[in-house]
Amino acid sequence: MSERDGHGRPRGTYALLIFFLMLSLFAASAVAGEINACKYLAVTDFTDDPYGIAQELREQASAKGFAVVTTIADLSPTDLLKTCVMSGSWWRTPNGGRLSMRVVDASGGALIAEVNSGAGRFGVGPTRRALVSKIYSQLKYTGFDEDVYRQRIQREYPARPKLVITEEEIKKHESRNNVEGIWSDTQDQYRLGIVPAPDGSGSDYVAVVLRSNSPVWQTNEIKAEIRSTASPDVFTCTYFMANKKPAGTTLTLDHNAILRGSVATPKGSMDLLLMRVWPKVEESVSTPSAKGGASGTAFLLSRSGLVATNWHVVAEGKNFSVAFPGWTGTVSAEVVIKDVVNDLAILRVNDSTKLASTCPDLPFQLASSNSVKLGERVTTIGYPLTSMLGSNPKFAEGVVSSKSGIQDDPRSLQISAQVQPGSSGSPLFDNDGNVVGIVVATLDAAKAYQLTSSIPQNVNYAIKADYLLSLVAMLPGDALASRTTAFSPEKAAQCVAIIRAW
Repeated sequence: MSERDGHGRPRGTYALLIFFLMLSLFAASAVAGEINACKYLAVTDFTDDPYGIAQELREQASAKGFAVVTTIADLSPTDLLKTCVMSGSWWRTPNGGRLSMRVVDASGGALIAEVNSGAGRFGVGPTRRALVSKIYSQLKYTGFDEDVYRQRIQREYPARPKLVITEEEIKKHESRNNVEGIWSDTQDQYRLGIVPAPDGSGSDYVAVVLRSNSPVWQTNEIKAEIRSTASPDVFTCTYFMANKKPAGTTLTLDHNAILRGSVATPKGSMDLLLMRVWPKVEESVSTPSAKGGASGTAFLLSRSGLVATNWHVVAEGKNFSVAFPGWTGTVSAEVVIKDVVNDLAILRVNDSTKLASTCPDLPFQLASSNSVKLGERVTTIGYPLTSMLGSNPKFAEGVVSSKSGIQDDPRSLQISAQVQPGSSGSPLFDNDGNVVGIVVATLDAAKAYQLTSSIPQNVNYAIKADYLLSLVAMLPGDALASRTTAFSPEKAAQCVAIIRAW
């Protein structure tokens, strides 16, 4: 016969209830270990926390030996690697409450520990303290341990391949491409040497750490693997982030002074900017275009074969060729009039018979820019980076950011439409398809950074069409072609050409 307690219940049943109560109070998932690699602890606020559990977590963390931090953004790179972030949730239960917490590495987000606890209904204060106390009991934190920290760093951020080289050796090396040299990120966290890659590496160039403020990165580790493209100023790149995880990007060399790219991160796209440290820009080697001369964009003005472009596109050439979309060859051209001050030139193709089938209907015409409004949508069609992007016309759009140019130059419009090498000479269209400007330049990012310590974004310029109208007026024997069809980018592209000078 079974033994019973004072309430008449079997003693075995009472023991079983106690067992399940204990199980509900102390059951928890396994600790991931390495908690002693955390010197600093940041506790995030709960979405719903009427009983102050997050504050209790912070108070008991200090008692356990953590250095509690409130803003990890103020920590140095070294301290950030020793920082962990605790976050989680709690919920009420019929007998009290339960708390589930995660501890992750603040730098890379790697899981350090995952624990949970429950507590009976003993009043708000005792229940809160009991829940939090059990969390820290399960973490088994005994204090920051430098050896545990170093072991974790070596596992989470394994050593990268090295190329032993010094700044002095780089400066003695004869460059074969403008990308070579010494570079720094805009925060001066890394000083990198870009040099030819070792044979068999699968890359053309590598970026080697010459100096680093990050304890994760060591001198001579390879931080980026760079590969050439058909364009001398565009590269594909595998860039290893601060946490040594690889990210693919395309790097563009601007003015031989800035390497610009964009990498995807869990928090969104991140701009990658490297500033040249050596050699000075004016000392950089000069790399000619793939065809040994300059190239840009021109657009049709008349049926007699007049085309307009920027003077700087053709200024250094003695020979000129024009090719419209769909042509299998080119037609030679010659300069008939130029405006050096306003960077404009008009050329005439030597054989205009091909124009009849190339641009049968003209969907645009020159117009004064006086009616252009601030913030008005504008578009352009041109041939940027043809050696990489191809020889088909490219469309871009933006707005009129200013009705004057740099330092309030009244001859120009500032626009946000994207501009790259090869865009010079592109027609700028307003909402009605009128040519109200001629794309001429983008703000020199290197000089802007030297003056302001910031990198300009989409600050581009177009010469107002009024100056081209004045230049055309000096050619009385040639009449501008009138618009013969409604504007569309597709039709307009047929009347915009690649122009080359050599």
